[in-house]
Amino acid sequence: MMHVILPWELVEEILYRVPPLSLIRFKIVCKQWNTLFKSKSFVNNHLVRVRPQFLLWTDSKMYSVSVNLNNDPKIDMRELPLDISYLNNCTRTSFTPCDGLLFCDSWSWENKAAVWNPWLRQTKWIKFDTIVVDLKKRELSNDTFGPNTMPVYRRVDIYKLETNVWKSINTFSKAVEIRTCSDVSLNGNLYWVLTNHDTDEYFIESFDFSKEIYKFFCALPWDYKSFAFPVLSTFRKNRLSVLKRMTATNNTEIWVTKDKINDDGEHVAWIKFMTVSVPISSYSRPSYFIDNVYQKSLIMCCEDENSKLCIYIVRGNALTKTQIIGVDAKHFINYCSYVPSLIPVP
Repeated sequence: MMHVILPWELVEEILYRVPPLSLIRFKIVCKQWNTLFKSKSFVNNHLVRVRPQFLLWTDSKMYSVSVNLNNDPKIDMRELPLDISYLNNCTRTSFTPCDGLLFCDSWSWENKAAVWNPWLRQTKWIKFDTIVVDLKKRELSNDTFGPNTMPVYRRVDIYKLETNVWKSINTFSKAVEIRTCSDVSLNGNLYWVLTNHDTDEYFIESFDFSKEIYKFFCALPWDYKSFAFPVLSTFRKNRLSVLKRMTATNNTEIWVTKDKINDDGEHVAWIKFMTVSVPISSYSRPSYFIDNVYQKSLIMCCEDENSKLCIYIVRGNALTKTQIIGVDAKHFINYCSYVPSLIPVP
């Protein structure tokens, strides 16, 4: 058999789409690959192309769930090593994903948090008062919580991981509420959904880390009385998407922004991407991502009508449901979507 040498550009295109765990194993194949995987351009290109996964965590364990979207959709679940000291109870810890890194915070930790890449097994500890995170540019903002159950921010400090330096920001003219369970990072900005009870509207606010400005971004085109709290996500790496779950039926709608997101939220237009009928527990808060390569697929993690954790894969008119089994959980399971990466922790 004749030995064929592929062009190096084609090799890179193939490797961009390989999951991080496999790439880490490939480092021993040759020095050229090892050097490639450490280059900033490869890391960024890999992050753009790699498919999101789901993270599950219980009292004492954490799992990654990848989805194979070939002709016979399947899921692959593996336990992740917990390399973070003090992590003796995961249910007390919040894990906020952003572009391949995880921000880890627990009320049982005293004035500190961790930035973690579970695939590279790298961790960095940061001292703080209280934190809300954007890791797109390796920055963290440090705040003070208000008296309500939802965090109310009146002061923001930016912490740069490369320099270990805090910078105080005084741009907030009013107290700012951020639902950390619904925030996403896109183009270096942090976006989250809030409710205007005076106008019965949902709207999106943002914080621009490059300009250090907090602002109203855009309104969502529905009132809040007809459906559960929307779940914000990204679409095609440059747009926003929203999961809209109807309260009276099993219908779930996915809306996406028509154009790429920029600083101008005034002219944002929303279009309905798909509507699916999926039985979801009324207490469940779905986590999802969209794969536009495989016939416009929706992949969603949530509890079903029997409160069993499942992965739903919707492709066209076909729906596949896979129940998560074999998870060691004494009480309940937390979950979120996550983009694995080779981004090193500074």
